[in-house]
Parts: sequence; C-alpha cells; structure tokens
Amino acid sequence: MQEDAKKQNIMAKIELTELQKALIQKQLNEQYDPFMASEEEQVAFNDVIDKAEALSDELDAVDDYVDNYDGDMIKWFWAKYQEQEKQ
Repeated sequence: MQEDAKKQNIMAKIELTELQKALIQKQLNEQYDPFMASEEEQVAFNDVIDKAEALSDELDAVDDYVDNYDGDMIKWFWAKYQEQEKQ
C-alpha cells in the first residue's frame, strides 16, 4: 500500500512546459527531428528525457514501458503525465 502512495506522490511531481508538451506530441507522431530542432527545443526535449528516465528509475518501470508501450519511454512518460492531469 505504501508503494502505491509513493508512486502517486512521484507522479504528482511531473511538470512540463507548453513547449515540452508540444515536443512530446511531435515525438509521438514521429515528427520531432533533433537535428532540425532549435537549441531551445533540444534543451527542452533533453529535459523531458531526463525527467522520464528519473521517473522510470524511481518506479522501476522499464518492464512496464517495454511490455505496454512498445519499449517507448516517452510514450510511457506521456501516459503517466496524462494520468496525473486527470486527477
């Protein structure tokens, strides 16, 4: 039971800027190209990756996103963010 509460507390901490949300959408639609992105976009997306990795580590979620999100950590992270926003 404490484990579930811990996950809820961690999930509540996901914060994304509007730019980061837009970049995640581009990534999910296979439209984000880091080589064509501005420096600001690259920094913002790298921050998304860092946040996703940290959350994955804290929740020990590699199996979850490999099994349920086609191995796509960003897709998994976006789903966790959307879950949080529904609350």
